[in-house]
Amino acid sequence: MPDERAARLAMNEARFREINERVERDLETIVDTEDELLPFVCECGRRGCTDAIGLSVTEYESVRTDATRFVLVPGHEIRDVEDVVERNDRYVVVRKHPETWEIVEQADPRRSQ
Repeated sequence: MPDERAARLAMNEARFREINERVERDLETIVDTEDELLPFVCECGRRGCTDAIGLSVTEYESVRTDATRFVLVPGHEIRDVEDVVERNDRYVVVRKHPETWEIVEQADPRRSQ
């Protein structure tokens, strides 16, 4: 069972993921290639974060293969609730700790697909 803070951060990240799902859906029709960088929202749990990350559709889809993973601006990870599983110069991919998996899996917009 996650503590209240971990649950709140997980829900914040899930809300940003919902925004990115709409970004991908709306912009995917106008991109020339799957390698073109699109402006996705940082999915961190920080309140007030409005940072954008340039990701290709391929990169975003790679993160989305697992509902417990989120894409963040480097340095926005919160180590006591998530682990960095991938890092490059543009973004980091984090995986939530197991106690919040149920929360983020239930909030996954692709869950019913």
